[in-house]
Amino acid sequence: MFTKVLLFLAVVAGIVFFFKIKDKKSIEKQSDELVNAVEMKQDSVCGSFVEDTTKHKVKLNDKIYYFCSEECKNKFIEEHTK
Repeated sequence: MFTKVLLFLAVVAGIVFFFKIKDKKSIEKQSDELVNAVEMKQDSVCGSFVEDTTKHKVKLNDKIYYFCSEECKNKFIEEHTK
């Protein structure tokens, strides 16, 4: 009787372990996909790198310029509208 209970617990533990590893790998894969989905662009004014999803950007002559801050964006606009 004790052997059957021990065997049952070992099987259940194996199943739980299998699903935990499977879920962890799935989460890591999703995380890698999210990281790869964001492209980094270089700020034309200060040279720092920002995500392409930044709200600080300007379209000029069919090209999009990305900035780290509103200050860099305004400096770029000021230089290119003179």
